[in-house]
Amino acid sequence: MIYLNKVVLAIGAHPDDCEIGCYATLAHHKNTGDSVHLLVLSKGEAGGPSEKRVSESKEAAQLLGADSITIGDLRDRMITTDYRTIELIQAKLEELKPDRIYTHSPHDNHQDHRNAALATMTLYRHVDDIFLYESPSVSLEFTPRVFVNITNFFHVKIAALKLHETQNDKYYVRTEAIAGLAQYRAFQAGMLVTHNHSKAEAFDLAKLTL
Repeated sequence: MIYLNKVVLAIGAHPDDCEIGCYATLAHHKNTGDSVHLLVLSKGEAGGPSEKRVSESKEAAQLLGADSITIGDLRDRMITTDYRTIELIQAKLEELKPDRIYTHSPHDNHQDHRNAALATMTLYRHVDDIFLYESPSVSLEFTPRVFVNITNFFHVKIAALKLHETQNDKYYVRTEAIAGLAQYRAFQAGMLVTHNHSKAEAFDLAKLTL
């Protein structure tokens, strides 16, 4: 089978969302030769100085080796599903024509996360695959259906999160919290049967085209 390189777009409401939800998977994509692009809808000003948060996000993108990063100017904590959000996402789809999108789950208790997911899915027809990642605020309805073995790329996720110094006091970005979830997802996927240090990122599916 010939592997055709993909164009991958990861969308986050705030500067550290993709790092939390799918950064090791994105590192896996880079390792296979895919191009990886990031779209951050807001500057995350509610969680710290916007200039610093943007800088942290760009540093993390550089660490990943991302092919591009775009920071939008939607207001933190006030992201909606209106035309402004949809147009921001649609512009990137028209520019990049991605094969796969990683975005928030609509089953998320944070309104920005939930609305980012819903706005993305209004553009459903423009992309083959839409994977929904988990955040610390996902609701009980989040149901992972895809598990990515990130054992060899987990260090990239941790290093990227450490660059977000403005968020280092948050319990959910502590290394032990991130590692615990990753190992639990590996357990769910049956990966620990063969390697008890395996780690995974988990996703729900909005769309998969085969």
